[in-house]
Amino acid sequence: MFTSIDMTVALLVVLWLLTFVLGRIRQLQLWRFSRLIPSMVFFRVSITAALISRFLVIAGIQGDVVDWIRLVAKTGIYVAVVEIVLDLIWALSARFSLRGMAPPRILKDFSLIAASAIVVSAELRSQGLLTTVGSAAILGGLAFIVGPGSASQISNISSALTVQVERQFAVGDWVEIDGKQGRVDNVTWNSMYLYDDINDRIIVFPNSFIDSGKVINFSRPSDSQYRLTIEVGLSYDLPPGEAVALLRSVLDRHEGILDPSRNVVAIRSFDESCISYLLKFFVDDFGLRNKVKTEIYSCIWYELERAGYSVPYPVIDLHTHHSTRRLHSERQQFIQSQSFELLRSIDLFESLSDEEINGIVCQDRALAFGPGEIIVDSGQVGGSMYVLLKGVCSVLIPDPSGGEHSVELSRLKRGMIFGEIAALTNAPRTASVRAIGHVMLQEISQQRIEDVFLKNETAMEAFAKVMTSREAADRSLSPDQQKSFELSLIDRMAQTFNKFFSK
Repeated sequence: MFTSIDMTVALLVVLWLLTFVLGRIRQLQLWRFSRLIPSMVFFRVSITAALISRFLVIAGIQGDVVDWIRLVAKTGIYVAVVEIVLDLIWALSARFSLRGMAPPRILKDFSLIAASAIVVSAELRSQGLLTTVGSAAILGGLAFIVGPGSASQISNISSALTVQVERQFAVGDWVEIDGKQGRVDNVTWNSMYLYDDINDRIIVFPNSFIDSGKVINFSRPSDSQYRLTIEVGLSYDLPPGEAVALLRSVLDRHEGILDPSRNVVAIRSFDESCISYLLKFFVDDFGLRNKVKTEIYSCIWYELERAGYSVPYPVIDLHTHHSTRRLHSERQQFIQSQSFELLRSIDLFESLSDEEINGIVCQDRALAFGPGEIIVDSGQVGGSMYVLLKGVCSVLIPDPSGGEHSVELSRLKRGMIFGEIAALTNAPRTASVRAIGHVMLQEISQQRIEDVFLKNETAMEAFAKVMTSREAADRSLSPDQQKSFELSLIDRMAQTFNKFFSK
């Protein structure tokens, strides 16, 4: 039969094995709640001490040694319970934190050391053992938690404490250290862990490096507004005043930028082949910095293209310069030929001659727009009409429910026309149109409409008939309503352009 001592020993062995298994589960994160499992170090120390004391009792050994071993087992349990409580506090902190991240581990370790010292001291005092030996035991426990000491270790610990006391940065802050940007993932006694979101990796810095290196905290003074800076070089052919206005308009139109009134555009320097400009603005998510910068650079290129400029580059020789100009001319001719063929195939332009269509594509511009750019904005009065040559556009209207964001009404594809009613009647635009991806458009200005349609009565009537049929299909108009709309459209077109060009 098993004795009570045998049962106790067996139970302790089972508990020791259980702590080992739970420790591996925590280490390998094999369970959803693995982080709630304490390290099990103190449990194993306690159970090991209890096993040793039992074996000593079985062997008939008694005395101070056994008492000390039992004391270790008892205080180990206390410290393990403290660790469980701290783990729960840190897990709840991460759960309810605005960033979804717990405080740095170093604070947890420091709290564990302080609480453990109090628990151990109280137990030693209750046993009347708080002597020189007891103090040495406490210090030994602290050394066990912190790790082996060395000059570099002491420097790392000192730097870690400095970070926490001075609040230079916290877990979740976006920082730059030694030219490397990322989010602070954790701060331990020895190291700081920086999550590099661009390369999806963890960069580990010794804490001592923080004192010797340059640290930039992008999350201070505010963790909801991050200033970004980009530099762009523009041609000397583009007047600085016009360049600043162009760059500022790009920033002001970007939806991801906070408070456009704080946008800054300034000349940085006159360089060898360009004028360098600095653009400064604020965003609410530093993790999207590269996405926002890419979109802004893209918008600048398209804006320059539409304005008839290009991003400068060093000109090696005259031959290269002339070759580039020739290639640009050939590209324009190719686009014009494509535009001509497309307009020729659209029913809206059936009544026009080849010469009239060629006049449109040669005298008006083919415009390029980048992803997310607004081509026409709701509420704008009059302006040009457009034929979609390449890409896809989204037609947007204000949210009927009163929300902040627009609602997509439809999508426009190659060969579709938009903005014609506003261009023909000088009425406010009823919807916005935004580019989805790269888009090419053939602009048809009000001047060209006047030249082509209003000087050609047959063309104007044919144009009005096509517009009426399209409107009838969209609005289910009756024959009488269609006729009324057609006459009204012709009258409004004539009135609009008589007023427009009489000025």
